[in-house]
Amino acid sequence: MLLRFRVANVRSLRDEQELSFVAPGDGPDASANPVDLAGGGSLSVLPLIGIFGANASGKSNVLTAMTDMRNAVLNSYAHWASYDGIPRQVFSLDPKSESEPSFFEVDVVIDGVRWTYGFELGAKRVESEWLHSYPHGRRQE
Repeated sequence: MLLRFRVANVRSLRDEQELSFVAPGDGPDASANPVDLAGGGSLSVLPLIGIFGANASGKSNVLTAMTDMRNAVLNSYAHWASYDGIPRQVFSLDPKSESEPSFFEVDVVIDGVRWTYGFELGAKRVESEWLHSYPHGRRQE
């Protein structure tokens, strides 16, 4: 189950943006579903969210960035070797964005264990990649 998606320097999203399914606040929310986590504890997760904004404000680019992350995970090793560099679309209204990495990160729950996976893509290579799990309520790398 997807908990959170974060992205920066992708398409029209220059600064870091976060799309979160975690219900805000401490009290129970009637529309949220409880998700039990390994190591005790639980989260209230919204089953559905909406992205609202003016025309050309980047709503569809959030969803396209999710697709870009998926494609990077599925195709990077097999297909990127044939490219001259990494196929990515950075924020184009700031010239220095081309030299800065694009950032992608997700938090998911799989079989009760929370995982955080992310990476940064530069123009020529994967600059960094990380995976953290929380099987006992504490971060494990």
